[in-house]
Amino acid sequence: MPVKTVGIVAGAGRLPALALRAAAHKGWKAAVVSVAGGPRPELAAEAASYEEIPLGQYGRVLAALTARGVRDVYLLGKLPKAAVANGGFDEAAQRVLARVARRGDHAVIEAFVQDMAGRGLTVRSQLELLGDYVARPGWAAGRELTERERADVDYGLEIASLLADRVDAGQTVVVKEGVVLALEAAEGTDETIRRGGRLGGPGAVVVKVKGRRPAHLELPAVGHDTVDAMAEAGAGVLAVEAGRVLLVDPEGMAARARELGMAFIAVERSGNA
Repeated sequence: MPVKTVGIVAGAGRLPALALRAAAHKGWKAAVVSVAGGPRPELAAEAASYEEIPLGQYGRVLAALTARGVRDVYLLGKLPKAAVANGGFDEAAQRVLARVARRGDHAVIEAFVQDMAGRGLTVRSQLELLGDYVARPGWAAGRELTERERADVDYGLEIASLLADRVDAGQTVVVKEGVVLALEAAEGTDETIRRGGRLGGPGAVVVKVKGRRPAHLELPAVGHDTVDAMAEAGAGVLAVEAGRVLLVDPEGMAARARELGMAFIAVERSGNA
């Protein structure tokens, strides 16, 4: 029986490399198309095939995947949200985007997923390769939270959930002493944290959630870049939604929480099992 070849469309960050190793563990080959810009030697070294294609060249991405006999595709890694507004897309991408009235993250991803399905490419759940990295209920690292910080976590969870569920915008909120300092938009999580720090100074709480739309295609992730941004901003707490946010390096993050005197926790929304 021939070995299955899956496609990985790789944005920035460590998730594509983690997924590539998980695919190899399953006995699969992986055809990797990097759209993050710049070389990715860690992916090229382990992939069955590797190509770098600019983000907007959707037709070339499709051609690269089909040429390798790919039927199942995983979309992984960070992509610049501003790229959708800045243009630079080929005709194939423009035809897909023309069907999207409001270009929030979920709407854009879903449009491309549907288009790929029509071409015989099935976008699979990230959980199939990265399920081990999901933040579990009760996960915690670092110091204990103060009562004020716990109140800020609860408030931030409420605001972040509204933003992610109803607006299809960012999924991160920075709160300090009951005041919302920053809401995530096109700049992404790390810059949102830094902006919150500039506005509110040290001691802020960062809350990261996943909207109620189907989670499996676009799970948000936190990792060492997140911790770096928190350290720059002087933030003291990171709260992520249990079961719906990926921890890129849980053990390493826990060690840094202890080192930096931070508190990391996984929280559940009201009514969650």
